[in-house]
Amino acid sequence: MRVGDIAVGRAGDKGDMLDLTLVAPDDATYHFLSQALTTQAVALMLNKVVPGPVLRYDLPGLKALKFVMPEALMGGVFATLRPGLHWQKAAIWLLLDLDIHPETLALSLAQTEAAHK
Repeated sequence: MRVGDIAVGRAGDKGDMLDLTLVAPDDATYHFLSQALTTQAVALMLNKVVPGPVLRYDLPGLKALKFVMPEALMGGVFATLRPGLHWQKAAIWLLLDLDIHPETLALSLAQTEAAHK
């Protein structure tokens, strides 16, 4: 199953930071997402197009996970070499399109790690 099948997402930027937020419809889905979407899993997937570290903030009261990439937009949105001012909107779709079926996610992470070595 895809993240976008069970959650909604929003993307934004501030200075050189990119933030991606996922919101689950209920507690069970939130707990499932928080187990499946570790910072390692999200970083491995997003680092294909977004450089730098990925920080995760858990917001259980809102049933949301916020992923912040503090080095994603080098020089800020107007100075970055990333194409277009709204490319970060595409980044949320990478996250929403991520397959989080446990077996598929583990295989995908192993393949991505092997490719980066």
